[in-house]
Amino acid sequence: NYKTDMAMDLLILARDLGLVPYGISFHVGSQQRDISVWDAAIAKVKVIFERLKEEDGIVLKLINMGGGFPANYITRTNSLETYAEEIIRFLKEDFGDDLPEIILEPGRSLISNAGILVSEVVLVARKSRTAVERWVYTDVGKFSGLIETMDEAIKFPIWTEKKGEMEEVVIAGPTCDSADIMYENYKYGLPLNLAIGDRMYWLSTGAYTTSYSAV
Repeated sequence: NYKTDMAMDLLILARDLGLVPYGISFHVGSQQRDISVWDAAIAKVKVIFERLKEEDGIVLKLINMGGGFPANYITRTNSLETYAEEIIRFLKEDFGDDLPEIILEPGRSLISNAGILVSEVVLVARKSRTAVERWVYTDVGKFSGLIETMDEAIKFPIWTEKKGEMEEVVIAGPTCDSADIMYENYKYGLPLNLAIGDRMYWLSTGAYTTSYSAV
C-alpha cells in the first residue's frame, strides 16, 4: 500500500529542513513471490520522481527496493535471476534509459538456507482412542522462533533421522496455548516410529527465527 502523497510530503519537508532528498525506498512485503508487485511499486515510484521534479524541483536519484526476495521453503519461488530480469524490465518500461541508482536487498533469500533449527519431540499422542490424527509436540513452537508458521503462511521443510512408514500428523509446540500449533491444515508426513526424544530438523530457518524467539 504505497501512499505517494505522503512520500512526496516527506521529501518536500526534508528539502525544507535543509536536507537533500535522494531517493525512495519501498517494501513489497515479506516472502513476496508475486513479481508483478514490483512492477506496481516501481510505477508508483516513477510518478513520485516525475511530480517532485516538475512541481517542486526535487530530482531524486535512487530507488531502494527493500523487503528482500523470497526464500525457498516447501513452496518454491522463482530464481533470483528471474526476479532480476523482470525488475530490470519494469525499470526500463518506466524510466527508459534514464535509470536511477538501484539498491536491491536480498533479505531472507540470502540467509534462510544458512540455518537449521533442531527440536526434540516431547510428546506423540492421539486425542482419543478413536482419533485419526496423530499429534507431534516439539520443544520449540510459535513462541520460540517459529512465529512465521502463523496461519501456516510459511511451510518449513522438516527432516528426521527416523525411517519407515509415514503418516500425516499435526505438529504443535510445547505450550498449552491453543495458538501454539504450527501445522494442522497442511499435513506433514512423519515416520510412525517417531517417538519422544527424537530430533526434528527444521530446514531453511536462518531468517527471523532467532529474532522472533521470546526466550
